Amino acid sequence: DLLANLIVLTPKIARKRFRESIFQDWNWHCAYCDKQLSDRAATIDHIVPKHKGGHSTRNNLACACANCNRAKGSQPVFEYMSPAHQSYSEERVDKIKTWMEQKPCSLKITSTAQAVPYICHDATLGWIAT
Repeated sequence: DLLANLIVLTPKIARKRFRESIFQDWNWHCAYCDKQLSDRAATIDHIVPKHKGGHSTRNNLACACANCNRAKGSQPVFEYMSPAHQSYSEERVDKIKTWMEQKPCSLKITSTAQAVPYICHDATLGWIAT
C-alpha cells in the first residue's frame, strides 16, 4: 500500500505542483486585489523580493495577478498594501501576514540511503524510512 503512494517526480513537475499548491491555497485569488484568477492569468509574487533578501519559500510566495505583481515590483509588501492602495482591506493584509508567519516544515535526514522521498496528495514532500 505504501508503494502505491510513491511518486517519482522530475524537478519540472515538482515545481509545477508546488506552484499549483500555492494557487490553490490562495483559492486562485490575487493576494493584493482579490481578483479571481485563471491558470493562465495567475502569477507567483515574492512577497519580500529576492533582491531584498526574500527566498523562494512557501511563506514568501503569493498568488498575484500580473497587474498587481508588476505594480508591486520590489516595494515592501505593506508599503504597497497601504490604505492608499485601491484594493486595500484589513482582511487581505491580515491574510498576507498570516501567510508570511507560516513555519516551514523541515526534516533532517542523516542518510538518503535510509529514506525514500514521496509526494503527498497536497504536493508536500515526505520521507519513508527504509
